[in-house]
Amino acid sequence: MTSTVMHTVRATGASLLRRGIRSGSRVRLDPLLLLAASLAVPAVLSQLIQPGPWAGVVIGLAGLSVATQAILARVARGVDWLTWLGGATFRLALATAFVGVASQLTGEGLFRPLAALYLPIVALAGAYGFRPVVVVGVVALATYAGPAIFIPAAGATTLAQRGLTLVAAGLILAVGARQTVASLEATLVRLRDTLAEGRRRTRQVAAVEAVGRVLAAHGPDAAALDQVMDLLHHRLGYSHVSLFLEAGGSLEASAQRGYAPPLPTFDGRVGVIGRVMRTHEAVFLPDVRADADFLAITPDLISEICVPLLAAGDLLGVVNVESGSVPLDETDLASILLVADRLASALALARERRLLADRADLFLSLTRFGASINASLDPDRLYPAIMHGVQDVLRTECVALTSVDRPTGLFRIESIAGGDPSALGRAVESGSTMAGRAIEERATVVDDAYPCDLSPVDADGRRSITSSLSVPLLHDDVVMGAITIVRTTDQPFSQTEREVLEVLGSQAALAVSNAFLLQDVTEASIRDSLTGLHNRRHLDASLGRMVAARQRAGVASRGRMTIILFDLDQFGAFNKNHGHQMGDTVLRGFGRLLLERSRASDMVARYGGEEFVMILENATLTDTVRVADEIRASWSRTTFQGRDGQPLQATVSAGCAELGPNGSTVDAMFAAADAALSAAKRGGRNLVIAA
Repeated sequence: MTSTVMHTVRATGASLLRRGIRSGSRVRLDPLLLLAASLAVPAVLSQLIQPGPWAGVVIGLAGLSVATQAILARVARGVDWLTWLGGATFRLALATAFVGVASQLTGEGLFRPLAALYLPIVALAGAYGFRPVVVVGVVALATYAGPAIFIPAAGATTLAQRGLTLVAAGLILAVGARQTVASLEATLVRLRDTLAEGRRRTRQVAAVEAVGRVLAAHGPDAAALDQVMDLLHHRLGYSHVSLFLEAGGSLEASAQRGYAPPLPTFDGRVGVIGRVMRTHEAVFLPDVRADADFLAITPDLISEICVPLLAAGDLLGVVNVESGSVPLDETDLASILLVADRLASALALARERRLLADRADLFLSLTRFGASINASLDPDRLYPAIMHGVQDVLRTECVALTSVDRPTGLFRIESIAGGDPSALGRAVESGSTMAGRAIEERATVVDDAYPCDLSPVDADGRRSITSSLSVPLLHDDVVMGAITIVRTTDQPFSQTEREVLEVLGSQAALAVSNAFLLQDVTEASIRDSLTGLHNRRHLDASLGRMVAARQRAGVASRGRMTIILFDLDQFGAFNKNHGHQMGDTVLRGFGRLLLERSRASDMVARYGGEEFVMILENATLTDTVRVADEIRASWSRTTFQGRDGQPLQATVSAGCAELGPNGSTVDAMFAAADAALSAAKRGGRNLVIAA
């Protein structure tokens, strides 16, 4: 009998070991199955080492316990009516019952060696909660101390004391296990939150890097900004995202996601975005209901982050994120700040590129302007070139050039483009108009609300209110005029445009100065320096052109041409008696008289030392003699004050001749006039004789 039992025990143990090996992977997956196997092993080993009368039963119960736990672990999951069987409390109670039965079957009297197996069950029950501990404690106490009713009183008392001690130890172990498990669960929760936050932060960093790549590849154009909105909306999960860009002092929506109606334009007076515009500081609202500035454009929004896009203190725009489900937190704020930094950098770089391109275009325009105004020094071509050149460089509706009339010293509007044509030739008084103020102050004058004096008068007699800018033409500290530009729009002139106009004014002043210099040189080459009349060289050239024009015309269309030769009487003796300075005074005086009595179409020149000539077109010989005699008579009445204060007078003789339509040559006309002049001198001087 004993050998049979031993054989059965060994066979059952070997079978349990093989099953344990085969189900090892499953044991690792279920802690209660692992507990059942752990409880079965010492029970089986105790009977293998020292078999008892109930060894076979204990080994069978061990196998049954493991098999039951395996079935409950694998079959009871997901089956509603078996859920209560597969619950941790029930399975722990089964494990406790197995230990209680095994302890009773293997113990002798008060000796219960397997009772120590209650402790790991109670400890594991503590990991599952309070209810499993109570159930396991009750079952353990019942299975351990229940047989005490069949034991004598002394033994029962001892057994009960041991049971209570065992239960107390188990409870202490369960409490410690529960605290440990709770701590581990809290740590696990924190770890999960940390991992989730890390994954979220990784997504945010990846999205920020993607924003940077998009902006670096394409710049802040419309398509790139739409991609940025997609990254914030889809990858980071923000339900409402918008981007506003600066436009003339206000913010206009450039790109958006999550908003059904178009977003409004913000002028900085209301709303969270308005506050960001005014303060240039980011706003983070975990709860929008706590902020009075919040404007509910879309209902059910709970959080908002609004960050300004700044570059060198200038507001370039605003990126705004709102959430209607999950509250935004500090990590969202950090991400949006990074996105805003990249957007601001891209916008600032694009602005600098535009400014650089504008400056390059500006330099090209200035080069073209310089080339156009230096192409000619003729005022009739120079002044319009300045007008059109200014309009080419600066966007403006009207340009006017004011220039000095050097003989009189007055300033007049010499050229106008795009304005009132009747203003051409108008005198400009110092300080009275934009040009007059620039001339008087010798500095650039700007007025963004000026009733333009260059625009036409409307039906009510009023002029347009304009933005006007006038810059003086200064060269070598001499004011030669002014350039005035006018805009009929409400867009004021920028600082760059003011600087550009000053550069244009400097170039124009140099060109006008060169034109004046050319006029001076030209006048010096064709005028007599003493009398201011044309000299002999200019007379000959002018006569050549006049004769060529007469020859090209038909005989019937040729007009008359007459000549007067003047010679101051006895001028050599006058110089000898009164000095050359007085002689120069007499020559200048006679030159002025000729200019006063001549017409604009007449040619007046100094012919020789004291000889003068006047060519008259379309005048008869009779008219010519009359003019010559009037000049002679007026000259005879002119007096000069000599060195000693006595009055001095001089006379003049004149000879007149005519070149009619059928006249021979100019030389013949000059010869005839010279002969008449000689006759006047022989006749006693102070005479006019016609050939």
